Amino acid sequence: MWRKDISLVARLSALAIVAALWAVPAWASGFSEVGRPRTFAKAPDVRETYFVATRGPSQFDRIGLHHLYHGAAAPRHPAIVVLFLPGTNMNGEVAPDDPRYSFPLYLAANGVDVWTMDYRTHFIPPGTPMAQLAELRGWTSELFVSDIAAAANFIRRETGQAKIFVAGFSRGVEFEYLYASIYPERVEGLIALDGFIPRRPSRPAPERYADDLGGRHLTWEKRKALLERVIKDPDGPAPLAKFKTARENLEFVLYHSAGFGGHGGLANPQGGFSNVEVLARVLATYDRYWPAVQDTENPFTPARLARLHASKIPVIAFSSSNIAPGWPAMVAESAHSTASRDVTVTNLPGWGHLDVLSGTKAEARVYAPALRWLRRHRKAATSDAATVEGRAVRSGASR
Repeated sequence: MWRKDISLVARLSALAIVAALWAVPAWASGFSEVGRPRTFAKAPDVRETYFVATRGPSQFDRIGLHHLYHGAAAPRHPAIVVLFLPGTNMNGEVAPDDPRYSFPLYLAANGVDVWTMDYRTHFIPPGTPMAQLAELRGWTSELFVSDIAAAANFIRRETGQAKIFVAGFSRGVEFEYLYASIYPERVEGLIALDGFIPRRPSRPAPERYADDLGGRHLTWEKRKALLERVIKDPDGPAPLAKFKTARENLEFVLYHSAGFGGHGGLANPQGGFSNVEVLARVLATYDRYWPAVQDTENPFTPARLARLHASKIPVIAFSSSNIAPGWPAMVAESAHSTASRDVTVTNLPGWGHLDVLSGTKAEARVYAPALRWLRRHRKAATSDAATVEGRAVRSGASR
């Protein structure tokens, strides 16, 4: 009789599993590897694999992860794991493919296990009409951080790390602080490249669904044409007759960008802090649309700020100076928001926003210090774990 009971239980359990699977939405899938590993001519020891996960029912509800690692195969238990969060309209693609101008590639070339993220915006084709982007009204910072949490959980499982380092650039810094305020126990440390926690109050969401990277004067098509000319032949003719070369045309656009203060705030190639040929390759990877709702919201509630303050997570931050006089102070204030005694802030006079990420001096002033910081903090974390384990062993032996 008992054998029949066990058989019945087994059948019921199997039915329950099948029912549970049917109850899960078809789009609720995990990350799957896509394509073949990529190699880099200027970083021959680095490989890249790509993963995509479906996060909702629409064609745009997907996110991606680029995994950069040193060696022929991904390490099973890497010593240092970093999730890099790009800025507005950016994604996780490595550009340029030169470790001197790519922070993630530089870290990977030096043995760090790096993961860079593609937000949902990366999966919107640039030719999509604005009328088809109504769903972006719900693409809040909360939603994006839920995607980041899913990505981080996948990374933690893949690498066997309970905690990982999180890095970000521009709006990606806002996202990393928000993630840390919700899941402080999962964060080893924060690397903030020219971004901060917003202090503005939330406002009603705008009527428009999305911000278009193409402007009134420099439309998406004109922007693409200018970047292609700079990449192909920077000293060739410019799209606008008043400039002698395509290089000069792009230098002017970057230096005088009104959205970044108009005086080298976006980039300062005229001051020697960036190379427009490099920046053209960075800018060419940008995604066209960004959810407008994120321009008016502030997801940092008092409770989250308090949780971040109690986290004591170590932070290293780097700030440009050309956007606005108060910009470096906001970067520094946010870096101290974790209330850690281990906070390093570097102000970079004369630098523009993109100069921090891919400038001519970024390798020496940003990448190398960040790498030293990672190695020191990973070593410290390992030592702390060993100390705790040693105490447990000695405690057990004394009983």
